[in-house]
Amino acid sequence: MPKLSSKHDVFTFSTGDAKQRRRVQKEAARMLKEQAKQRESRDKVDDNAGFPRRTWGPGGERRPRSGWGTTELKLEGVKAGAHTAATAYPYVAGPSLGANGVLIGRDMHGGGPFCFDPWDAYNRRLISGMSMLLFGTVGTGKSSLAKSLSIRLVLVGRKLSVASDLKGEWTPIVKTLGGVVIQVGPGIHTRLNPLDEGIRPSKNQQGETMTDQDWKLVVRTRRMTIMETLVKILNGADELSPPEHAALEEGIDGAERIAAERGRTPTIPDVIKALEATIQEAPQRVADAAEMLALTFQRTTSGDLAGMFDGESTVNFSSDSPAVSIDTSSMRGASQVARRMVSACCGAWMESMVTNSDAGQRIIVYEEGWDSLSSRADLQRMVENWKLARAYGIFNILIMHKVSDLNMAGDQGSQMAAMARSLLADADVKVIYRQDSAALKVTMDELELNDREKQLLRSLPKGEGLWRVGQSTFEVYNELTPAELPLLNTDERMDSEPDEADTEDADAPGVEVDADGDPIPAWLHTTPTPEQQSEAQHVS
Repeated sequence: MPKLSSKHDVFTFSTGDAKQRRRVQKEAARMLKEQAKQRESRDKVDDNAGFPRRTWGPGGERRPRSGWGTTELKLEGVKAGAHTAATAYPYVAGPSLGANGVLIGRDMHGGGPFCFDPWDAYNRRLISGMSMLLFGTVGTGKSSLAKSLSIRLVLVGRKLSVASDLKGEWTPIVKTLGGVVIQVGPGIHTRLNPLDEGIRPSKNQQGETMTDQDWKLVVRTRRMTIMETLVKILNGADELSPPEHAALEEGIDGAERIAAERGRTPTIPDVIKALEATIQEAPQRVADAAEMLALTFQRTTSGDLAGMFDGESTVNFSSDSPAVSIDTSSMRGASQVARRMVSACCGAWMESMVTNSDAGQRIIVYEEGWDSLSSRADLQRMVENWKLARAYGIFNILIMHKVSDLNMAGDQGSQMAAMARSLLADADVKVIYRQDSAALKVTMDELELNDREKQLLRSLPKGEGLWRVGQSTFEVYNELTPAELPLLNTDERMDSEPDEADTEDADAPGVEVDADGDPIPAWLHTTPTPEQQSEAQHVS
């Protein structure tokens, strides 16, 4: 049969004889070699025949002004402005968050506006944690950033809560936004009941309908938690003993029965009455613990805390209010235990009101973070809000002077120190204003800053901060508007006399009113003049 060779050039015919096949194959191989030699010996065809050939090498012809020579060729540089250079080289600008969110100020690297909205950043997966840590020494502008950011977010539909305003600086802001300011302190006729139920959500944490039984368990857990916290603060204990825990459960259950008979919410005096009844009925160890707890809670009814938390709440919190703050400035100068009690009660009361996913998106501001970190109750509440921020629909802002303030929570390796460090790890937004030399090393190590960022933090001007949003870094100048200036410059507001225009009647000519007849604050529609803009840039 015919067989095609490997070169497809020669056909051979083989038979069944193996010897004959080998001979034929050798002959075919010889013929292939001869054909190859013949192809190599043929004259090659010159495709460029008849065309002129060049006589110089690949470097070009050596002639005058051709670039050949012994001297180096020098080119004069081109001068251009920053805007022109940015157009010619558009990819040297840093990253940008885009135009989504409220305007914060100027991006000092890209030169454009810097906008930010935490909920938008989370939806775009730029951040995974809904918390911000804000660091800066005194007078660098960190407080102005927190306030201006909160104001602008409220104006676009968010809500604001300040759990404990130790200086009263948020009071004019909350009032101007149409919110509610609750003042608590000695001699002030405002009472908050830490045992209030709070606002009932429509869904539980699993997204299921909140039943009456589920809500009852949630309320009881909250009440146990706040009462345990008060005992720890007043007694200086880290944990309750088993007899104390059993006695406290009896006290809360008894207080709920007393309140149910009278058709109202249980109060701390109800708990004291229930504990006194437990002393007569419970086993000896539980009775002794109940007696100790009753004496402990007496401080809220007859001691330096009397009148603040020993009855039903005299104010109602509406989740529809755009802003709410608890002004505790009257507690300045009080004992540390008293301030911690007020902070714990106010924080628990506020938490029961705002941790409701039905209430919309809300900013929670923690002023004077160093003071909150030293309290176990406040620290535990912050850690919980950090972890559950997405479920609650809140964005936390913790304001501190420097990163080393986290060490105030406790000794290295302690549980409180670990909780404070978790706040830093779980915050995906960090803003650092100018730091002094003593704090720079700790800041650089804790936040993993590079050398360039370290140099920036040493010399940042007032109002300018380093933003860490997820994995991106920005240098941002916070632009303050003249409309915000009276709300942020607290000292100037306190020292100045009221202007005649401020005391005019709302119906007077020139005062705009809304559909309900209420005056519209001028700062909502004021157009800043160049002089006002210049002044605003120098106020933090």
